[in-house]
Amino acid sequence: MIRAKDNKYFLRLEICKFARTSGIRAAARHFACARNTVRLWLRRFEQQGPAGLKELSRAPKTCPHKTSPHHEKKVLEARRQSNFGPQRLKEDFGLKPSLGAISRIIRQHGLAKKRRKKSQKKNDLRKIKARYKAFERVQADTKPLFDIANYWPQMKRLKLPLHQYTHRDVKSGALFIDYGNELSATYACLASKRILQHLKKWNVSLEQIILSTDNGSEFGGTERQERDRGYHALIQNFLANHRFLPPATPNAHADVESSHHFIEAEFFDLETFRHRADFFEKARTYQRWWNFARANYSKEGKTPAQILEEQGINPACLLLPPADLDSMFRHSHGPPQVGQNLPVAPERNAPSREAESQMREAEGTPLPKPPTNRGAPPPPRAGAEGWPAIGERAKPPALSIAQ
Repeated sequence: MIRAKDNKYFLRLEICKFARTSGIRAAARHFACARNTVRLWLRRFEQQGPAGLKELSRAPKTCPHKTSPHHEKKVLEARRQSNFGPQRLKEDFGLKPSLGAISRIIRQHGLAKKRRKKSQKKNDLRKIKARYKAFERVQADTKPLFDIANYWPQMKRLKLPLHQYTHRDVKSGALFIDYGNELSATYACLASKRILQHLKKWNVSLEQIILSTDNGSEFGGTERQERDRGYHALIQNFLANHRFLPPATPNAHADVESSHHFIEAEFFDLETFRHRADFFEKARTYQRWWNFARANYSKEGKTPAQILEEQGINPACLLLPPADLDSMFRHSHGPPQVGQNLPVAPERNAPSREAESQMREAEGTPLPKPPTNRGAPPPPRAGAEGWPAIGERAKPPALSIAQ
């Protein structure tokens, strides 16, 4: 049975049935319509059956200004050749039809592409990223920490770091984080140098690494010409490749930017710290949880450690702890000069044992044990021979007349 979008079809069917039993004039009176209307639908019903009661097109049978087949063929050829839109097709190929006619021709022949949803674009990018090798694409970026409401009071009270330096592998999602109080090229060099040296120790080919950064000054993005020092030169010295992001591409660093979103929500908004050492201890715990236990559902629910193991890389390379870049900087540049080039007291500039342990762990050398005084003669006691008692002044030696 034919189904119409409205009740007109069923009304016409009732008119035809009534006219066949009671006559045309009676049907016109009963349905309050003209007799010619009853005759029209009754004639179509008798000739075509139920299909004759459907609504026919009211469009004109001829259109003098319709696009000719010749011009329509040109539009289709230009579209298939260039994939341009209507305006560019008309200007570049000199087509005569109007923009509306070109759009209609493209749409009628199924050459108009549907706009993909954001989720579809993400799935396409994930398929491309899945073909990368481990540590083939590494993204580096910085995150300011002084704008986090839960962290800011602790940062001011305990003198915690102000900036986070992040490196993330695109293939596995592995995360390496470092912290410092400054946003500078020096600290960026320290962080990247430490991680590249660590990967080299684990037999990761540095020649295959493409390390991408934004155009910030800490990564040398504001330099007008290439120099033999700085962040870009450091990456080149390791035989790795350094690439800057093109301008106005905010989604190009989606992997490292998404890690900044998660670490703020899962770490900085929840944790409280007792002191600076406690901060680095909890940061190390979070980084290891991210790399070894946190499933990434955009990568088939696998952890970075599982993906690296599938790629033939030992997941133990992810055990590199977060570094205190302030301590590393003080340790690498020696004692600072004050006053008239007089060095400060050595104990004020000596790096903490924790910072020295992090640096030696990155270099692969063990931390030496503190010296002991076993076997050394004990210091002389007060009151011994030749030594004054407590509270007694030392007497000058007696001088003979001969002297």
